[in-house]
Amino acid sequence: MSATLPTLNWYLHRLRAMDAAELFGRAREKLRHQTERFAAAAVRDFRLGAASGDAFALPAKADAPAALRKALAADAAKLLAGKWLVFGWKEVQVASPPNWHCDSMRGVGVPSDGRRLDHRALPGGADARAIWEINRWAEMVRLAMQGWLNDDAASIRRAQEWLADWVEKNPLGQGVNWTSALEGGMRLINFCWFDALVSRMGDGESEIGERQRKLADVIVPSHAWWVNRHLSYGSSANNHRLGELAGLLLAVKRWPELEKIAGPPDRLWSQIAECVLAQFAEDGGNREQALHYHLFAFEMAQHACRAMNVADGPVIERLQRAAEFFVRMSHSQEPWDYGDSDDAQIVPLSLYRGKAVEEWWAWMKGSGTGLLPVGARDGEVGGVGYWLGQWSPGQDARATHRLQARATGWWIAEESGMAVIERDGWKVRVDASPLGFGKMAAHGHCDALHVSIWDGEHALVIDPGTGGYYGSKELRAELASWNAHNGPQPVRGFKTPRRIGTFLWADQHARPVLTSDGNSLRASIQHEGVELSRIVRIEDGLLRVEDRISNNGSFRVCWTLAPECEVSGADQAADSMHIARDGKFWSFSVTAGEPPASMKSNYVSRNFGKTQECRALEVVALHQTSIALRRV
Repeated sequence: MSATLPTLNWYLHRLRAMDAAELFGRAREKLRHQTERFAAAAVRDFRLGAASGDAFALPAKADAPAALRKALAADAAKLLAGKWLVFGWKEVQVASPPNWHCDSMRGVGVPSDGRRLDHRALPGGADARAIWEINRWAEMVRLAMQGWLNDDAASIRRAQEWLADWVEKNPLGQGVNWTSALEGGMRLINFCWFDALVSRMGDGESEIGERQRKLADVIVPSHAWWVNRHLSYGSSANNHRLGELAGLLLAVKRWPELEKIAGPPDRLWSQIAECVLAQFAEDGGNREQALHYHLFAFEMAQHACRAMNVADGPVIERLQRAAEFFVRMSHSQEPWDYGDSDDAQIVPLSLYRGKAVEEWWAWMKGSGTGLLPVGARDGEVGGVGYWLGQWSPGQDARATHRLQARATGWWIAEESGMAVIERDGWKVRVDASPLGFGKMAAHGHCDALHVSIWDGEHALVIDPGTGGYYGSKELRAELASWNAHNGPQPVRGFKTPRRIGTFLWADQHARPVLTSDGNSLRASIQHEGVELSRIVRIEDGLLRVEDRISNNGSFRVCWTLAPECEVSGADQAADSMHIARDGKFWSFSVTAGEPPASMKSNYVSRNFGKTQECRALEVVALHQTSIALRRV
């Protein structure tokens, strides 16, 4: 009974997030499942015909940077040896062919006998997101890149063998890898890249070419049919719908015959444009309120723009603003994201998969080179710059200058509720955003008034991260809570918003307010009968944060430091401490704390599935308090 009540509660709140049209659609969807296998017969004998080379252009092979060729060779050797890097940080051992139904981070497999599974509660504590990681086929694209650029036909043959095995082990619509239409969309995007790379191997590899045509005929029509049949809509139409449509568009542009299944490209592009303008606010922020999903949705849109050869217009303009937003809100060397982050990557374009975010950051900044390794030759480009070209089509010199200019005051994205300042070596990001996108706010965290602080290349005060999804529910709930963030809250704590399920919040808080006089930034929120405010300013190298509560009551603030920070001078209770990191030192002092501040240990998650212990300073105050951070 105890397990049934939370499930029932989730369904009740999920229903409340739907309007009448969506409720009807969900009912129709349930009926469709009953006829899935019968309906799938329509694509069983579908043949794609010739692929369109013009619709999927690759860069000149001769222009590939030496660093990329070297990185691809190293990655291919590891992949073929079964050493795969998942989520950009964890190396796991994978069989050949892989176990497509295994959470490789936990070593837990799930049934592969065709039964319908609830991906939210898989047996053995497996996390569906961890299973899906290797089923997006990015590793096969990486092998195809190695095959084409380094003339390595063996790598492509192995990737084709793995794909053929995937088809055998994952019948259409059955098992965990067919529980999300987004996953089908991701596979379509990567298979289009894979096919384009394999087709460039030349006439000397007719065996590879013939095998590829057979793979395309068995993979693409079924995926396109299934994704088109299960497109996300209603309250679920977030970044999922964008990724699903992008996969369909790339496939239709690659194989025009596929229009009979997925529809014409102009119609798909029109729907994608609607998604982009819905996902990204006019100031460039992503309405999911999760910085890594900002990058995830941006990449989806990029692939769609390239497929349609779109270089200007409303979508490009919005993406230019999205790029500026990402550059300003993220960090070039130590990105600690706000909101959910599962380190999702789509096509493995970067030089090093563990540095993908940093390379996208550099590419969006406007140089077109992306992140380069030490010792790179002048004029050499990074992986993203090589595969996609220079960002961005239609970007004029004035926009580039504005993006690269050093800010003299606060840069505020008012609609998105985010602000950032870079001054005297400090970078400070302030979150005064709504909880998330739509009624579900699926990827939002209780992070209103949270402040993240970097000094140069070093992260000091951080956002706690995500931890995991389905397989780490307790950790994820804690890292998304008010307690894990450093926004001020009453000592009694806030009761809302409430997380009802993995991607569902109830009782969202009101939109916070941001104002600035150019030097100081004020963020405030009214919630559960109190008003809390925070003022942030930088003066003569001193960073100060002042907090206040409206009713003269007691409140608390917990300042969580990056795991690399060492703390001294605050063993048990103190009003000040010294922070040391990589030979640099800072003083962190508290005023008006009652009783004195106390140190504790917290857990944070820099990457999906990775947790680290760190130090945190908890301050309890009456009416107001402030902290000052200074280099020493």
